[in-house]
Amino acid sequence: MKYEDTNIFTFNSYKPKREPVSVNSEMEAGIKEGMEENAGLKESPDELRKEIPDELSPENRNMGEIAMSKIANSLDLEGASELVTSAPISINDADEILHASLSDDLEKDYLGHASDIVPAESGIDSKSGIDSKSGIDSKSGIESNIELDIESSIKFDLDSDLESSIKSGFESDILSGSSKIIFKSASPSKTASMPLPDLSYLSLESEAIEYSGQEAFPFEGFAGYDDNAQISPVSEAFGIVTTGIEPLELTPSGAVITGYITSARRGEIRLGTYVVVPYENGEKLFARVGKLQYRQEFVVDDATEIHSRRILSSRRNSVNEDDYKFLACLDLLCILYTKPGGPLTRRMADRIPHPNTPILPVTDRLEVQVGLNIPEEGIFLGHLSVGGELLKTHSEPATVAYYLRNDYSMGDPLIFRHMLICGSTGTGKTFLSKNILRQFLNENNRYRLRSSPDKARKNPCLVIMDPQDEYSQLFEDNETLNEDDKFRFESEDVAYGRILSTKAFVAKIDGQRYPGDKSRAEQIEFTIPFSLVEHNSWLIAAAGMSELQYIGLEVLLGDFFKSSVPHTYQNFINHIDNEGTRSYYVDSGKLHESSYDGIVRRVRNPFFSKIFDRDATSITELLDKIFKPGQVSVFPTEYISAPRIRDLIVLTIMSLIVDNKLSTTGEKAIKEIPIILALDEAHRYLSKASGEHSRLIISRFADAARQGRKEGLGLFLITQDPQDIDDTVFKQVNTKLILNLNNDAAITSLKVPKEYERRIPYLKKGQMIIHSPDNSDIVEIVGLSNCVVRHR
Repeated sequence: MKYEDTNIFTFNSYKPKREPVSVNSEMEAGIKEGMEENAGLKESPDELRKEIPDELSPENRNMGEIAMSKIANSLDLEGASELVTSAPISINDADEILHASLSDDLEKDYLGHASDIVPAESGIDSKSGIDSKSGIDSKSGIESNIELDIESSIKFDLDSDLESSIKSGFESDILSGSSKIIFKSASPSKTASMPLPDLSYLSLESEAIEYSGQEAFPFEGFAGYDDNAQISPVSEAFGIVTTGIEPLELTPSGAVITGYITSARRGEIRLGTYVVVPYENGEKLFARVGKLQYRQEFVVDDATEIHSRRILSSRRNSVNEDDYKFLACLDLLCILYTKPGGPLTRRMADRIPHPNTPILPVTDRLEVQVGLNIPEEGIFLGHLSVGGELLKTHSEPATVAYYLRNDYSMGDPLIFRHMLICGSTGTGKTFLSKNILRQFLNENNRYRLRSSPDKARKNPCLVIMDPQDEYSQLFEDNETLNEDDKFRFESEDVAYGRILSTKAFVAKIDGQRYPGDKSRAEQIEFTIPFSLVEHNSWLIAAAGMSELQYIGLEVLLGDFFKSSVPHTYQNFINHIDNEGTRSYYVDSGKLHESSYDGIVRRVRNPFFSKIFDRDATSITELLDKIFKPGQVSVFPTEYISAPRIRDLIVLTIMSLIVDNKLSTTGEKAIKEIPIILALDEAHRYLSKASGEHSRLIISRFADAARQGRKEGLGLFLITQDPQDIDDTVFKQVNTKLILNLNNDAAITSLKVPKEYERRIPYLKKGQMIIHSPDNSDIVEIVGLSNCVVRHR
């Protein structure tokens, strides 16, 4: 039975006094007399008295009184109340103390069991609740000051819950200023008949209801307890830090902090939820939920056939949250604190929170940013989320923007430590890349070069290798953006809108034509001169060429570029086809006959003649137009049908940038401008070396990656197969944006913490995990739902 509208709180600050006292002689006599008259008991009064100790502490004496009162009040036994107290008390008085009236359920419960409780000869009508002898209406209230005699034989039924609660220890509610006790589980039924139980072993853990007036029992207060202390409202709290399950623990290698989550807030907690736990001095523990767990509140075996069938056949909701403990284990991230007059900052979690401290949701955006070490400004990447849902705060705006460090406060901007975007096909890599790359072209983003004579800061040049012809759309506005979108972008410093300096540089290939219908960006044709092969022999080295053949090719190219003839591809073919040239190298022993013939077969491939020295402007003459501060230079290759020709064009542009960046005598147009090289399908060009020429390519780009910070070269790699990128290059990538991946090898290669590895296959479109140790803790974010430029 439950009482309505009762405000219950727990006394944690009092302990019962431990002064031993003798059993009240009247109580002992009453027990003895009642037991002698009770013919239904199996034990004799002497045996029962033997079980009652000569001396009882107030705690044990109170337990006896409480138990006797429970039986008297539950069963309405005549005279039994005298065993507990002689003070008259009425039901109405008890109602006033409880500040609650009897509910309909309680009333129904009382009348429903009256036939089992009241002896037939008592004269009480169990249906109407009226005593035919005295005229007392039990429904409206029973006069408790009428003295009743104990019946010589008492037969009563106890509910199984009552029986177990008597044996295991009552959880009672003590009425202040009264000896009347209210039991939560005392509801008589017809299930069992048993004699008056032995009360000497009962233990009591009490809860007081609206404690006021005189104390029913003496209590001793804890030192330092303030009865008038005001507790701040914690209505938003998820729960409390608890030691009831595991002890609070903090060690150099980790921590064990367990929180009990209240039933009302359990639906809001999930893995990764950020919380704060306040300390008494104003500091806050910033943590993340790392484990969730249900435990039984009461001892019950729910792994039985009977239980499972009953639950499955039940039409109502069979889960009562009050029957379970819901626990959250916290991963400590840091402690937030403020020095006098200073900003909010963080330090390592070196303090343990007090037990019963509330666990609160994070409502301040600044606390989240500082707690996760997220910059307050920089290159916008997305909004912080948990389980795919945006994290909301009480700040304005409510979301938490995630920025990439783009200043020199902690070294070089992070773009020069390289970025990787990886995800399966259809997960939104291009959409996300457009939104991020657009941020780098903001007018305010300027970088300095250490090797530049004037040390001036310049806008970067964005060079994009575009296999799908989608990035030229950076030249176009997204016409679907409305005023609300633009206002939101501006409030979080998100750059949006077209980049007028976007140009498409199209390689002229024999038999191939670039349609150029996806944007209105300016198109400039170019051709690759064979002269670039002089220092990059791997451009015409086929993948199947042996090491001896590759060495022989370098010998032939070296001698050709020393000649006075124009250094074109056709002249080189004429040179090696000459019989005199062949005899010279074979007869002199410089090259073996088979090696020479193998080289000729491979470099005479027809597709080389479609690429080199076409009737267009040489790319070496367009460097000033390609590499300009603030410009987007797109190299589309979708229109080229042959994959080998595509790869050759991309590798040529890449080598042109790397050679001039790393060389002390490089072209000024490349050397003295910050460059961001965006490489889609990066695994095709930076794959693990399979031959000599591949090793040379990888070695060159690994050097470029290592020196990118100094030379102002940032790699922006996009791939669906990160496991195929060579380790020497991959290790230089500092920031990884991980979209949905289902390839176990790809996930493992990313080397993120295990708890995040499990999430990767379940990421939704636009949802990603960011692993950027130099920028922030590893987090989950959601990208923008709209593209800041056109995306079709």
